[in-house]
Amino acid sequence: MPDLYRGFSRALDVLDQVNIFYHRARSPVDTDMKVHEVADQWFFENFGVYARSSSLICTTDFSQANTYGNITYKIVPAPSSPILYSDSMRDFLEHKIELDSLAEESIITWLESKCFKLVYDVSEIDHAFLGEVMVYCEKYQAFMRS
Repeated sequence: MPDLYRGFSRALDVLDQVNIFYHRARSPVDTDMKVHEVADQWFFENFGVYARSSSLICTTDFSQANTYGNITYKIVPAPSSPILYSDSMRDFLEHKIELDSLAEESIITWLESKCFKLVYDVSEIDHAFLGEVMVYCEKYQAFMRS
């Protein structure tokens, strides 16, 4: 079973955490706002989850998580949390290379080409997959790994 990891800029004080984006949508840091908004709506329409704005963005690749913060944690989401990922995408930022246009139709076509999967347990993620996963959870546990 793959593990989920997330990099944080600071140490967390407690094991039990609340996803701060669950009720207050995240603003993208590296993703164009239009791509973010179109993708968020697409994920909601297709999976019932605002995956870009409200999910906890993690990865199954420890080294990838290390690039997103000073301290890396193993993440254990609350049971039955929706988890979205694509076998053909290591990082959502690939859109910067792969999208030739920021037109809504191009963004949607790109998203559809990624064949995202929805699972409800980490054990359902393909074991060989290394890349970004979006976990729609209100609560999770974080175990320090670095």
